[in-house]
Amino acid sequence: MNEPVGYVYSWSDQYIYVLITSDIYKPSIGDIMYVKTSDRYVLLQVIGYEGEVPVPPSSIVKEPYSKPPLYSIAKTMYAKTILFFEIRMIKTETGEYPVVTKPTQPPSLDSIVYLITRGDSESEKIMNYLSQGVKAVKELSEPVPVAWLRSGVASLDILRREKYFENAKLLVDLKTIVPKHILVTGQTGSGKTTSIMGIVTQWCLRSEPNISWLIIDRHGEYSIWRNNSFLDLLSKAVSLNRNMDSLEINVYVLESSRESFEKPNQFINRLTGSIDLTNIDISDLASILELPIEQISELEELVNLVTNLFEVVKDSNLLPIEWVNVFVKDSEGTGNLLALIPLLVDNVIRYEGIGEREKKGLYETILRTIGINIHRLRMYRRILLSNLSLRIERKNLKTQTGYETISVIDDSNSVFKTTILVKNPWFLVKVLTALLSALNKIRGTSSPVLSKLKILDSLKQDENILQKLYGGSINLDNVVNKLNSDRSSIVILDVSKIPSVQADIVVMSVLRRVFEQRVYMGVDKSSMLPKLAVVSEEAPLYLNPEKVSSPYNVFARIAREGRKFGIGLIAITQIATEIEKQILANFNTLIVLRTKHSSDLNYFKNIGIPSETLTSLGDREGYLYTSDLSVKEPIPVYIPGYFDYIDYITEEYSKSVREKESFEETGRKVFSIISRREGVKQ
Repeated sequence: MNEPVGYVYSWSDQYIYVLITSDIYKPSIGDIMYVKTSDRYVLLQVIGYEGEVPVPPSSIVKEPYSKPPLYSIAKTMYAKTILFFEIRMIKTETGEYPVVTKPTQPPSLDSIVYLITRGDSESEKIMNYLSQGVKAVKELSEPVPVAWLRSGVASLDILRREKYFENAKLLVDLKTIVPKHILVTGQTGSGKTTSIMGIVTQWCLRSEPNISWLIIDRHGEYSIWRNNSFLDLLSKAVSLNRNMDSLEINVYVLESSRESFEKPNQFINRLTGSIDLTNIDISDLASILELPIEQISELEELVNLVTNLFEVVKDSNLLPIEWVNVFVKDSEGTGNLLALIPLLVDNVIRYEGIGEREKKGLYETILRTIGINIHRLRMYRRILLSNLSLRIERKNLKTQTGYETISVIDDSNSVFKTTILVKNPWFLVKVLTALLSALNKIRGTSSPVLSKLKILDSLKQDENILQKLYGGSINLDNVVNKLNSDRSSIVILDVSKIPSVQADIVVMSVLRRVFEQRVYMGVDKSSMLPKLAVVSEEAPLYLNPEKVSSPYNVFARIAREGRKFGIGLIAITQIATEIEKQILANFNTLIVLRTKHSSDLNYFKNIGIPSETLTSLGDREGYLYTSDLSVKEPIPVYIPGYFDYIDYITEEYSKSVREKESFEETGRKVFSIISRREGVKQ
């Protein structure tokens, strides 16, 4: 039987003061107390405490290292609490059910107050009532236990058995809440990443394949493959869930210089490699460039001009169609065309009368039609090379009279691999010759470089046999297709081994294509696909007030419109208030972990989370708020990390393996017996 810890002593505005009478209990921030009445429980949460020795300080003056004369006097202690929840039982024709509401009245003065403690039967019953009573507004179709209810703060693991109620789980329908966006916030080390890992693990273990996951792994935490790692546990959880037989876990580890493919088990495909630059275009680059809209538009016009020249090259059969497709795809310039622009500046435009009154060739066309002078062309050259991590390399070509120098692309330090057509000088000569010939054909203007290029192009180079047009082992179109398939999948995009600028381009490219494909499908058709959860750390990188104003920011578009097309953000951040206010308001579910940032404390206090408790929470302890529960109030929870499930999943997995081996052994024995009998008959 639970012993009382005190009495309701006084009320003051929204605070309830509990006089502590227990000799062994001292109030702790976050503790949950309850008052039991004839028909309900009123729960109180401790947010502070006060105490005093009720005598004048001068009465307890003592000599150094001696006990005060009033050492044994009774002390007065108060717990400062707030109204938390009210639980009552409602009888219906089908049975008796707990209903949880926000209290509107304080408990009576002098009411006996108890502490909720794990192991006490009354406390266990109350927390189970709370778990059942905060269920979703609509009946859960596919509930996933994402958290355990807690009755206080467990700063040490050993204290968990007192505060965490593992049987009182918080059930949510992830398929419903994901498209409405989830914000996970807390300071460094509060357990944000491992909390998400735990939620994904539980989804694999308990749910049906109704969600696809795009996990943007910026720190290489999700993609690690070893015994009892997140990835290992995830695949075991999938194998234990018969509904997930067809689920694929695709891991893409982006590196600039290493390529490999591994298949550790039937569920996981792990591909390490680089990106085919053909998959990138100017829209992907524009989303991360720190440029005014006017300059981005100017760069887009330059890309369009060169794209149009390639269309003329194709129509005039100046290059093989396969070559043209490397630079132009669906009438849009590819990333290889972006890599070509610096080469046009270095190999062509610099020789077309830059310092002279009369401009010529391609430079004259660019200056007259777009208005881009040589200074801005050089600026765009630097921007393209820098953001794609490409370098210019000078190559000497041997001719009949000596040597000619030509600039080519070196992509050895970039995750984006260009076509051989811009890396091999002889192939590049053919491309430049075709472009300038096309320019001469449509505008009647001849570049002074064209004659030199034609001479180089006429030289026979037997050693330059084209074997592979495209670079890179990872095609982003394949990634996008997996995420927009009618079958659920998990895609982990590990960008931890490449510079942040390259990582941003890859992420924006994948996400923009996924979103635009679903928009093109329309609301009705996209609603037939699995919902898509986009897990992204460092959310303010994309959602701060400066970035969300850009029309190229796909994260901001998804935050505003993604719900209609079944795409939701799971945004992870250290400081929630760095996210733009309107975007922040669009997050329907909040998981708030330990934080000491004053701006966040004030923000969360305004939505009902007791800020006094946030600074002292343990790892993965926090508050979960979502409007999809029947109670629109923050609920104190512990969100288990993936490692909290290791013992259970490992035991169940080992059991399933033994059962399978036993079944196979039985099958072999039966087959052997049948074979022997058939042999006797013959």
